[in-house]
Amino acid sequence: MSVIRKLKPLIGLGLNLIFLSALRAQAQTDWKSEWEKSLAAAHAEGKVTVYAPPGKQYQDAIMSFQEYYPKIKLNYVPGSGTNNAQRLLTERRAGKYLADAFVGGSGTMILVLFKGGVLEPIPPQLILPESKDTSAWFEKKHHYADSESQYVLMMQGSVQLDLGAYNTNLVNPAEVKSFWDILQPKWKGKMAAFDPRDRGHIQRMRALYYNPALGGEFLRRLFGEMDVTLGRDQRQLLDWVAGGKFHVYLFATSSDVEDARKKGLPVGVLYGLPREGYMSGQFGHIALIKQMPHPNATRVFLNWILSREGQIQWQKKTDNNSLRMDIPKEMLTDQREVPKAGEKYLNASLPQYEDVKPVLKIVEAALGKAGKE
Repeated sequence: MSVIRKLKPLIGLGLNLIFLSALRAQAQTDWKSEWEKSLAAAHAEGKVTVYAPPGKQYQDAIMSFQEYYPKIKLNYVPGSGTNNAQRLLTERRAGKYLADAFVGGSGTMILVLFKGGVLEPIPPQLILPESKDTSAWFEKKHHYADSESQYVLMMQGSVQLDLGAYNTNLVNPAEVKSFWDILQPKWKGKMAAFDPRDRGHIQRMRALYYNPALGGEFLRRLFGEMDVTLGRDQRQLLDWVAGGKFHVYLFATSSDVEDARKKGLPVGVLYGLPREGYMSGQFGHIALIKQMPHPNATRVFLNWILSREGQIQWQKKTDNNSLRMDIPKEMLTDQREVPKAGEKYLNASLPQYEDVKPVLKIVEAALGKAGKE
């Protein structure tokens, strides 16, 4: 009797282990079965349509999907966040449901698509364990930009210290070590900037406004006192600086500047102080569109792009830091982009910073004062 009593805990433990092992085996069978079913249906659909940024680097990254799933044609629709969102809403009003997924900046995706109720939750579409598991991601979680934490996922998170592009023949970068340095009188009338009111670039304005080291006073003085020329064509703005029409192009995308530099143009990047920086998802947010025409192909695309291999392609080809931390970071041109464990960053994609009304109020008042309405 005493022997049986002694063996009872071991027998119970053994049964528990057998039960857990069976559960794990069942779970593995379930996801594999679900994946195979989705993949077969995706092949039957044969297509996925992604509305995404116009830059070649983003197109190259996203089109890498074709190398892994050649039976699913990826239709890439390039455009700014503002233009693609307008296109999508116009199509839907006409009863045309053409878009499956949307990649871009959080500003338009939150203010237009999420607020407009046209997005589908992401978590239910995750099937592959490596795409579903958050342990490999920064802070061991998926970061979402929407208030419900399920619609607009940040694939990338780059620490942004860059202030903009400068002409290397006209500007000594040692003279600009802080954002506040560009408010010196010598820069007045010599700077261009992407229009701060454009929804596709509103995240940068939010980051400046909500950063306690800069805030509304910086924006007020910049757009009210410095005679900044505004534009909405990123390539033209960069060409202006490279050609010497302006000395500085504020808020330029660093990867665009680096590409131009590699082509031999006299441009470089100016950086501010660490306390003036923030973590940005830039154009690395992804969302799924409600009533998507190719649901299975979209599911395959989503699981691929969030996988380790998908994020390697994204990081390598966009030269922007993926928030997957289990992939090599040495490939990045600027190692300053990689967030460090334990450091606190203002994450400009988060919902507590989504209110743009106070930002736009300050910017519009400053531009009005400067006669640039």
